[in-house]
Amino acid sequence: MKNIILFILLFPLVLFSQKQDLTQNKYLRIKGIVYKNELSIEAKLNTLGFSLGINKGKIISYHTTRYYHFEVAFMKSFKEKKTNLVSTGLNVYNKYSYGKVNYFFPIRLGMGTKRFLSEKDTNKGVAVGYSIEGGVDLAVLKPYYIYVKSGSDGHSIFLNQIRYTEENRDIFIDENLIYDRGSFFKGFNHLSFIPGIHVNAAAHFAIKAYEKPVFAFETGVMIDAFIKRVPIMVETTGFKNNFIFINVFINVLLGKRWN
Repeated sequence: MKNIILFILLFPLVLFSQKQDLTQNKYLRIKGIVYKNELSIEAKLNTLGFSLGINKGKIISYHTTRYYHFEVAFMKSFKEKKTNLVSTGLNVYNKYSYGKVNYFFPIRLGMGTKRFLSEKDTNKGVAVGYSIEGGVDLAVLKPYYIYVKSGSDGHSIFLNQIRYTEENRDIFIDENLIYDRGSFFKGFNHLSFIPGIHVNAAAHFAIKAYEKPVFAFETGVMIDAFIKRVPIMVETTGFKNNFIFINVFINVLLGKRWN
């Protein structure tokens, strides 16, 4: 009789203990292991170009990560387009960007926060969140060279490779003289720089957000602002280069987490 009474008294405690264990196990399955650090590389495609970057983050909680970001990008002007032509007298089909004076490479260094708004099972599904980032920019400008016809001896046409200056403006934009674009590797001794700032905000979608591998993608808006107009194209009465660039982007991130 005493054994029966003891069983009746202890049975609810056993059930409660098992329920607690199941709840905790379910919680752990949902959350996964809490890592402290995160490192990822990214490839970003935006309205006016593309970029490659790296992120080093500190995981503050299950939902929040703070990170440092470094990125090198290539951007073009919205006015830029390739010109296809058969060069006069040469019968050669060439491509160049008419009116382009500089290649534009923004370098971005910033800090950001990533936060998840939803929870997910570690075995399936996607964690949804957002990221906000801001920091400093440095616009690196490299001259865009073109080949122009500089003369003829009656049998051959001579070509000269030039970069844009105010003195050769008329030659640089004369389509009758342009033969083709010049070498990309020429002009690194004529780099120029413009400082600026950037900010971006994105929706963040992560697969296995609480596990060791990092696999995520983002879509959002980014803004770069510089202290003066960025000379990508030849300016005219009706066109001026921008100092603010607004882009929509998609981003893919791969990496790992560890303690």
